[in-house]
Amino acid sequence: MATEKFDVVVIGAGLGGLSAAGYLAKAGKRVLVLEHHTVPGGYAHEFRRGKYRFEVALHALDGAGPGGWAYPTLRELEVLEQVKFERMDPFYTVRFPKHEVVAYADPMKYEAELIRHFPAEAAGIRQLFSAMMQVFFEVRRFMEDGELGRRPSLHEMPAHYPHMLGAMGQSWGEFMDQYIQDPELQGAISTLWAYYGLPPSQLNAATFIFPWVSYHLFGAYYPEGGSMAMSRALEATLKKYGGEVRYRQTVTGIEVVDGMATAVTTEKGLRVEADLIISNANAPDTLLKFVGKEHLPASYASKVADALAKSATGSLVVYLGLERDLLAEGWPHHELFLVETYDVEKDYEAMQNGRFEQTGIIISHYNQADPGCAPEGGSVVTLTTLAPWDYANQWGTGGNLEKYGQNPQYLELKQAAGEALIDRAEAVIPGLRDAIKYVEIGTPLTNYRYSLNPGGSIYGSEQSVENMYLNRLSEKTPIPNLLLAGAWVNGGGMSAALLSGRSVAQRAKAYLDEETAVPLLAAMDEEFEAVVEKEPAAAATLPHTNATLPSTTLTTAGSQRKVTLTQLKRPSVLIFHTQETAAASAAVNQAVRAQYPLADSVFIGSMVDLHNLPKLFRRFAESAMRKSFEEAAAALPAGMKPEEYVVILPDWDGAVTQAVGLQDVDKQAGVAVLDGNGRVVGVYQGDALVEKVMGLLATAVA
Repeated sequence: MATEKFDVVVIGAGLGGLSAAGYLAKAGKRVLVLEHHTVPGGYAHEFRRGKYRFEVALHALDGAGPGGWAYPTLRELEVLEQVKFERMDPFYTVRFPKHEVVAYADPMKYEAELIRHFPAEAAGIRQLFSAMMQVFFEVRRFMEDGELGRRPSLHEMPAHYPHMLGAMGQSWGEFMDQYIQDPELQGAISTLWAYYGLPPSQLNAATFIFPWVSYHLFGAYYPEGGSMAMSRALEATLKKYGGEVRYRQTVTGIEVVDGMATAVTTEKGLRVEADLIISNANAPDTLLKFVGKEHLPASYASKVADALAKSATGSLVVYLGLERDLLAEGWPHHELFLVETYDVEKDYEAMQNGRFEQTGIIISHYNQADPGCAPEGGSVVTLTTLAPWDYANQWGTGGNLEKYGQNPQYLELKQAAGEALIDRAEAVIPGLRDAIKYVEIGTPLTNYRYSLNPGGSIYGSEQSVENMYLNRLSEKTPIPNLLLAGAWVNGGGMSAALLSGRSVAQRAKAYLDEETAVPLLAAMDEEFEAVVEKEPAAAATLPHTNATLPSTTLTTAGSQRKVTLTQLKRPSVLIFHTQETAAASAAVNQAVRAQYPLADSVFIGSMVDLHNLPKLFRRFAESAMRKSFEEAAAALPAGMKPEEYVVILPDWDGAVTQAVGLQDVDKQAGVAVLDGNGRVVGVYQGDALVEKVMGLLATAVA
């Protein structure tokens, strides 16, 4: 096996991988990109039939103009010097049963268009637009604050970024309901749900809002030469600064020694050692196949498996090369959405069940922004809808993907689905079939074949309320010199991929240069971890008495044991704290166990007050507490049951903390000591906490 050595190996030549590699090459690092395909780009790709050039995936790029978040990457990696970007306005048009709404790439003009169609909702439309702008600008401030090193602590974040956190913790439907009542208007405003893969009831509000504002405020763009032109430009910049890309190199493994990634291997027998590895391949393959679960903490491997189980939907795309000049005929649309119902939930349900004759479709006419995609007198048109991986028993394959393209049942299902979309399009472009010279149909299986994304996903894992931001995989992994980029980390979209590459490159450079840096997309789980590690602050407090505990049954983190505080039948110590004052719990636990080593003699519970925790952070809090349980359980001597000796009790609504009269436990931890009958002997919050606990416990035991 041939072995080579680089500073950085990047797995995958998608936009995230190429942009990360480009930044690191510009910084003087020796960078190698390994790509299983024959060309760069991932979904930012093209194919050709005769003189027709077909865009694989890009409809419009948001944030490519000054002020947009893709713009710095395009400028810094010299893409703007190599590729011309056409701003599209109108951005798209959507045709409903009763309305045809033009979505301008100008928020005020689009706002006026919606008010023209729905005048009774004028106030709500304006309030919604203002609220979305607030969310967007708080996200930008969060990113800039990170670069400036001035992000507040976790508990201060709600005061600094209230609109951002609010949007991150709710669905787009919930966000919209605050301002808009008319269901037809809700359907119109939600048209771009098809860009993100979930209906309003499930789609994370922030995931919808960020690019929506970026498109309408900073422009919707299309690159001359298609998305492949961007990929080739990034490749050229990488090579200009000494980086390399090698194609037809399918990665098979990442070697891990003593907890560090040491090398990447490919199926062709190449072995590349590196100081740092960035994977722009899908995260489940990277971690569960290339690395292997044996090198990962069980809780992290479980999180990766959960991301895999929540793979986002795929797509059905019909690519048409027409012997007909739609531009000359006056066809006005770059992007026309044809929607049968205002009810997006019904549209989504039709898609999930493969009723392609009913689903909303997107008719994209690429000659509008990129005239060179077709020969003179011709046009390139694509018809797109979302499509599930498991439709008709995985598109007639039964899960057997070997030579699936020759499977008669697959071919029949693919053809029928494609014909359904052509029928829909011909209703608005009469004579469409007669003009077809070339036709290709792509399914979720096609996506998998070329991208290796599980389920043919076009967005990584699903972009639901529960599966974004804190709850998504982050750039960091448990292996310090293995980083992740791409849709499985930051969500789908080409501008998101570019931003992901820029962010992970900053983190990688800091690691290689042994510097401290806050990447643009540093996940808030890292802010959370930083808070956990802080020392508790001092506070002047008073002891409390005459408290009564509620007869609530709590579920412990990690062991899932049910605990009713008033029925423990032994003296008990409850330590009340937040993530910021967690150190007190360890100190009290150690002192009590030194004198009362058996759990049967004294119960100790760590009561974590979480009532001030934003909804967005809850799932991560569960993960953090589970991790704490696992680490503490692993350190116990043999024979000691973790469920008895490691008791972490989430007080989600703060009811128990409030019942014993404690306040501000984020500043100073407190304790409540119970006797064997479940009565409160004493409550204390202040200095010399351990000494006070031992005194109260002596009374309880007596």
